[in-house]
Amino acid sequence: MSRLPDRSLLTRCEIFVYFGVYIAYIVVGLYKIYGLRDHISNEAKFQFPEGWRLYPFSQRRRDDSNDELENFGDFIASFWPFYLLHAVVQGFIRWKCPRLQCLGFIGVCALALSVSLDWSSMVLLVTLIATYYLVSLFSLKFLVWLLSAGWILCINVMQKNAWWTDRVGYTEYVLVIVTMSWSVLRGCSYSLSKMGAKQEDLTRYSLVQYLGYAMYFPCLTYGPIISYQRFAARREDEEQNWLRFVGGLLRSAIWWLVMQCALHYFYIHYMSRDVRMVEMMDSVFWQHSAGYFMGQFFFLYYVVTYGLGIAFAVQDGIPAPNRPRCIGRIHFYSDMWKYFDEGLYEFLFQHIYAELCGKRSSAAAKFGATALTFAFVFVWHGCYTYVLIWSILNFLCLAAEKVFKTFTAMPEYQRWTQRHLGAVGAQRLYAILATQLFIPAAFSNVYFIGGQEIGDFLMRGAYLSGVGNYVALCFCSYCFFQCSELLLTKSDGRSKTKTF
Repeated sequence: MSRLPDRSLLTRCEIFVYFGVYIAYIVVGLYKIYGLRDHISNEAKFQFPEGWRLYPFSQRRRDDSNDELENFGDFIASFWPFYLLHAVVQGFIRWKCPRLQCLGFIGVCALALSVSLDWSSMVLLVTLIATYYLVSLFSLKFLVWLLSAGWILCINVMQKNAWWTDRVGYTEYVLVIVTMSWSVLRGCSYSLSKMGAKQEDLTRYSLVQYLGYAMYFPCLTYGPIISYQRFAARREDEEQNWLRFVGGLLRSAIWWLVMQCALHYFYIHYMSRDVRMVEMMDSVFWQHSAGYFMGQFFFLYYVVTYGLGIAFAVQDGIPAPNRPRCIGRIHFYSDMWKYFDEGLYEFLFQHIYAELCGKRSSAAAKFGATALTFAFVFVWHGCYTYVLIWSILNFLCLAAEKVFKTFTAMPEYQRWTQRHLGAVGAQRLYAILATQLFIPAAFSNVYFIGGQEIGDFLMRGAYLSGVGNYVALCFCSYCFFQCSELLLTKSDGRSKTKTF
């Protein structure tokens, strides 16, 4: 029941209505955000920088209020020579002596960090990487988690250490904090995988292999997280596909340009920081569209950053995770975790959830494992109130989704709906019910993207703005859900065709 068994069940007219509502809401919502550009520029708490000198962008100011995006731009401006060096070194090594690949990884990364970072930052990173190798020498998983807790605590303390921040500067502060956070996951992946490996596979867990993994420069700071199993399964002797590599880089570059161009006209990043700007929209109904586009710009950021790391990883023979899936095609929150950040999902599932329960475990054990998984997510992302709210809502939405899918999979429910509603009516009822899960799950992301104030504001708008507003929101969300189902069914059909 969770997927349309036959797309012909829905008439073309009905499908046209679903996609028509979806597209119309997005287009009109985007136009209304565009109409606020001058109001936002005038009312903003700080002045936006001048736009690009190229016409027509020279007539506009650019929204630079997303710190992550600006930091990424500064990082690329400083470290692009090392990306180029990495590609050249790996091209030569893969051509002449593939077995030296990890030494190439280590050399480029060590050079990039040593010429760019303060000695105190280097000590922190070297110590973190070294401690995970040392703890992997013991066969005690709790030591890995104890070490991880210590490093996460250290990272949180460093974020509030004014002396160190003033010493290294804000740019290096961000680089080191983010790199250490990713390095914790890489250290865990290596250590825990090594402890679960067979005796004959331990040769894949040498010191050189570990350092090559921990110091893989293209994914060092901006991800994605690639599990050690994926890294160890890389194909060193595979011929490099330079055309595919350039295509991957161009894809990230083009989406970065699209996002930068858009930020001259759509000040959505600032709207996520100042709830007054969202309040300027015509009605509560259209304020929901601001939340949608906050999510879409968030998605584009990771398409760019993850896409860059994935392009290099694939070129180096590493079976990297897939790029993030567009949030406009995700209508169940479990799919958001599976397909938005596949690398993080694999880490959480393999090293936390699956360690706590199995397929035959009780429902209570599975819910407990899910709760502990999100407890780690909360701590790793930073112990902030908005992250706590986001994590709790994530857990509740996933738990509710599990209950919903279990209920709708019951033979009694399926027989009743088929008898009284028919196949098409049963699918429509399924979509109507699932929409009630889709709405809070979608708005929960706003807490993570924009913070508690904007999250509270949009959540109140969804549930406390009258019956008429909620009915309209449910209808639009229902259309979104059906469109996503249709697109997913078509995508699954293509995958099966390719398999055969």
